[in-house]
Amino acid sequence: MKNITETQYDQLCDACDALLQNNANSFERNANAFLHVIREHPIFLNVYSAVFNKNGVSFFIHLIKLLFWNIIIGSYKLFHSIYRYYFLGDKLIKDKRVFEDVFISHFLNDSFINHKRDFYFFDLPQKIANTNKSSLQLYINFTGQSSSKIQAIWKKRVTVSRALPRYLPLIQEIKIRGLMLHEAIKLLQSKTTSSFEKRIKFQAVIASFSSATHINYRIAFLVRHYIKQNGIKRIFTTYEGHPWERLIFAMAREIDPTIVCVGYQHAIVFRKQHAIRRKLTSNFEPNYILCSGEHGKQQFEAINYLPSKYLLCFGSNRTIDCKQEQLAVEAKERKVFLMLSEGDLIECIPLARFVVQLAKENPSAHFVIRFHPITRVEDVLKAVPELVPLPKNIELSSLSFEEDLTRAHFAIYRGSTTIIKAIQYGLIPLYYERPNEISIDPLYDIQKEKVNLTSIEDIELLKQIPQKELIKRQHKLIEYASRFFSPLNYDEALKINKTV
Repeated sequence: MKNITETQYDQLCDACDALLQNNANSFERNANAFLHVIREHPIFLNVYSAVFNKNGVSFFIHLIKLLFWNIIIGSYKLFHSIYRYYFLGDKLIKDKRVFEDVFISHFLNDSFINHKRDFYFFDLPQKIANTNKSSLQLYINFTGQSSSKIQAIWKKRVTVSRALPRYLPLIQEIKIRGLMLHEAIKLLQSKTTSSFEKRIKFQAVIASFSSATHINYRIAFLVRHYIKQNGIKRIFTTYEGHPWERLIFAMAREIDPTIVCVGYQHAIVFRKQHAIRRKLTSNFEPNYILCSGEHGKQQFEAINYLPSKYLLCFGSNRTIDCKQEQLAVEAKERKVFLMLSEGDLIECIPLARFVVQLAKENPSAHFVIRFHPITRVEDVLKAVPELVPLPKNIELSSLSFEEDLTRAHFAIYRGSTTIIKAIQYGLIPLYYERPNEISIDPLYDIQKEKVNLTSIEDIELLKQIPQKELIKRQHKLIEYASRFFSPLNYDEALKINKTV
C-alpha cells in the first residue's frame, strides 16, 4: 500500500470531522473509532489506506470483507463476554461509598498489579485523598486477568482501586450492538458531496460494527456506572484524543451537568496530531487539561483550545534527576548505536532492517537493538532473517533502558517518544526518514540540531560536523527536550479541587 500524503491526511481529517459534526451530540456517532483520526503515524493510518488506495470494485470487496470480519469478531466477543462475565465472574464491583474524584487509568500488563503508584497520575489520587476529598481509581483492563482477581490483590491499596471488567452483562452488550446498528443506518442516510466522502462514509458505516467502536462505548458505559452510583464530582482521564475519553465526559454530564472533566495530556503532542486538538460539542470537551510539560501547554495555547487558566502544567514522572557528567557527543570514541523502536511490527520491522544495513556497512560500530516490551520479537526475527544468527556487531538488548542509554552514543528512532529521555542522557538523535511519508518525528520543530537518515550513506553526514558544533547542537537539544516533560507539580492539579 502507498503511504498517505500530508494533503490526503488533511482531507481525511476534514471528511471525518464533517461526519461527526453531522450528528454532533450522538453518543453512537462519537463512539465510531474510524471517525476519530488520532495522528499521522502509520500505525493509526493503516486503517484508512483502502480509502485512498482502492477504488470501484476493489473498494467494495474490501468493505464486504471488513463487514464479515467485524461480524465474526463481534460474535466471538459476544460469546466471550458470556464466558468472562458469568463463568469467570469478571463483572462490575458495586461500591456504595461516595467518591468526589475518579481517575481513569490503564492496566497494561500483569506487572501493574503490584504498582503502588499509578503509572500515569503517579501520587495525585493519594494527594487528593489527603485533602479529605476521597478518590477512586478505575483501570481499563488490557490483560486477560479478571477484575475480581485483581481486586483481591488491591484490597490493601491506599486509594480505592477497581479494574474495569472486559465486558458488560449480555443484555447491555446486545444493546450496544443494537444502538450501533441504528447508527450505521443513520450514517448510511447522511449526505455526501464527493466520491471520497462517500468512501469515508461507507467505511465509517462498517466501523459501527467494529470491536474498536464497541470498546469505546463499553468503557464509557462502565465508567458511567460509577459516576451515577458514587456521587463523582470530578473526572480525570488520560487524554490522547481517543473516542472513549470524550464519551466519558458526555455521559457524565448527562447524569450531572456540573461535573468537572479533566484530561491529562501525558504523552507528546505530535505535529499533525488531530483528534486531541479538534473540538467537539461542549458536552464532549474537558473543562481542564493537565499538560505534561511546557511544550504540550504551548500547543494548546497556540490553537486557543481552552483559556490559559484551564491549561495546567502538571508535569510527568518521565523526567530524569541525573545530570550526565559527560555527554555522548564528548566521548573520544563514538561507536555505539541504540535502536529505539515502537511496539507495533509496522514500525519496528523496517527500523530493524535499516539497522541491519547500517551494521553491514559499518563493521567497526556496535548496534544495540532495543525492542518495546509489547513487541513479539520472534515475529521480527522471522521478518528480518538477517538477524538469525546475530551479526557480530549487533546485539539484542537484555539490559534496562537506563543501562542502554548510559553505554550508547547515538539513538536511531522514528516515532518513539523514548528519544526524549535518550537526549536527556546525552545521546545524539538520528531520525530514520522513510521516502514519501508524513514525518512522525517527535522532534519535528528542531530539525537543524539533528541528523535525518534517509539512507545508510547519510551516516557519513555525522563525520562532516565539527566536534564543537555537535556539542553546541546537543546542548540545544537537551534544553529543548526538557520542555516536553516537566517535574510533577501536584499543586497545579490540586487547584482544580480548590476552585470547584
